[in-house]
Amino acid sequence: NIWKMAKLIITTSRCPSISLIRFTKSLSNVFPNSLKINRGIKFFSSLFSCCLIHKASDFIIVYEKRGKPLSLIISHLPNGPSVFFGLSNVVTRNNIDKFFLFSNPPHVLLVNLDSPISRRITKILSLLFPKPNQNSQRIVSFVGGKKKIIFSHHWFQIKGIKQKDILLKKLSPSFDMQPYKILLGTLFTKEKELEWIITPFINKKKKNF
Repeated sequence: NIWKMAKLIITTSRCPSISLIRFTKSLSNVFPNSLKINRGIKFFSSLFSCCLIHKASDFIIVYEKRGKPLSLIISHLPNGPSVFFGLSNVVTRNNIDKFFLFSNPPHVLLVNLDSPISRRITKILSLLFPKPNQNSQRIVSFVGGKKKIIFSHHWFQIKGIKQKDILLKKLSPSFDMQPYKILLGTLFTKEKELEWIITPFINKKKKNF
């Protein structure tokens, strides 16, 4: 039963557009241990109850603006932390689901994420993925850049020992993540303690992620 297996629950803001539903469906393919919930008009309290009932270890919610994914929040259960990301350059492909197996956990690459905040964020991200087996042919990568983390998803096949013998194909989705806030609690915690935030007013120093 997929409900018993699920450890990560993915949902959207209320009354999502078709494009946001498509994006979260694509995002759920990244995580073999995830369950996508159709939000509809459910209240936030209903989502919390769902997480409790199915013993979810993490909760992801995606918001949109004018039909485009705008932000993504990852909340580690039951005690936090929660990390907030802005989203940009979102690409969702529709032609790959029939050809690739998503049930195996992917290999995870974390590149150029060496600052204290980056290490904190990578620790949160790494909790989302089970340990991959040797036969896994998927890679997800988080590459640090100026004020953003570039996320990509690939399938690979090794046919020989040379670099040209490695086949690599982009999978859906891909996007840029701009971290802007970390809370010590969960999204469902009444009193949330702020761990870190970056805004033009609070933190004027340029940071690399």
